[in-house]
Amino acid sequence: MNIFIRVKAAGKRRLMLDKQAWSVPDDTDSAEKLIAHLVRENLRAYHAKTVDAPFFPYLSRQALEDGAYTGKIAFGDRKNEAPQDEEQAVQNALQCFRDGLYRVLVGETEVLPGGPFALQEGDVLTFIRLVMLAGRRF
Repeated sequence: MNIFIRVKAAGKRRLMLDKQAWSVPDDTDSAEKLIAHLVRENLRAYHAKTVDAPFFPYLSRQALEDGAYTGKIAFGDRKNEAPQDEEQAVQNALQCFRDGLYRVLVGETEVLPGGPFALQEGDVLTFIRLVMLAGRRF
């Protein structure tokens, strides 16, 4: 099944990422299964990135514009050679979901941990990362 995913940080006016098309298994019947699938796919993409930076690094104009739009200009290389544990990453993402560090919406409806969940072809999922604010003085 094909869906679209958006990621947004609370307090930001513009989207952090535009809608991106994703393919998810048809048997995705809970938010937890969806999150686990997305974490695994993103981790595989992360592991596929190059570890070493190019000898003469440069950014194209398009890469600079994309970075300025998302708020982070970077070369996109990995600094850590150690592979990340897939199950630990999934458990961390699920714990953050249960703790309310990010919200998941299907269309305009919020999905709660363990709550009812149904995906249709072409649905738009929005992940909203809630930013914890803390100062140096309490």
